[in-house]
Amino acid sequence: MYQLPIHKIFVAGFAFATVHWRKILEISIVPVLISLPLLMSAPELIALAKQMFTNKLSEPPIFPDNTGLYLALFFYGHLSLSINLYRLVVLGEQSVSILPVLEFAKIARFIGLTLLVGFVSMATLIMNNLLWLSLLISFLVVPITLNFVNIAIGNPIKYRWELSFPAQLNLFFLQVVVPMLIVLLFGSLSRVLALDIGVEWAARVLAFYWSSITLALCYQLITKESQSNT
Repeated sequence: MYQLPIHKIFVAGFAFATVHWRKILEISIVPVLISLPLLMSAPELIALAKQMFTNKLSEPPIFPDNTGLYLALFFYGHLSLSINLYRLVVLGEQSVSILPVLEFAKIARFIGLTLLVGFVSMATLIMNNLLWLSLLISFLVVPITLNFVNIAIGNPIKYRWELSFPAQLNLFFLQVVVPMLIVLLFGSLSRVLALDIGVEWAARVLAFYWSSITLALCYQLITKESQSNT
């Protein structure tokens, strides 16, 4: 029974980031630049969101100008960087450049899968506020996230991955538990030590790069094992 080797993926993830940091920085430039308008409005948007969730608004919220456009640019930057990170890990440095992803079909498929996974994973938490149920559903759908790599490298979507339970559990740990722990740890430290909120956001950025690189590494191991068994 195949199991994803967590310790080897940890080492491989850090080794990959160390070796390819220049290319990672290069493909991050444009996504970061087009995300800056939203990031600069983030404190105001976060304050509005907190008031909305705590029902402290006496009148409809007034969002900053062009918030919709800034959100679209941020989402596109996030999507483009994700695709290029997956391509970098699986196909190598020659497959990516400083230019963002401009393939409409690939973008549309990526958005569709993002909405599907996000809705399924978060719907239970939003409706019932049950973290354990949201984590359970995330565990069940985590194999589907391997299709993000398929889309990035131009392969067809695969609906059944047939992972063993240990492999799926390890994939869930790497993709859900570790990023969540990183954000929670740094967020707690920033509040306890009265550090700037930038510490928590830096942790979120670290978790994003971590999950993207390790998902592509897991994809490589899983597909290689699948091919060797056929």
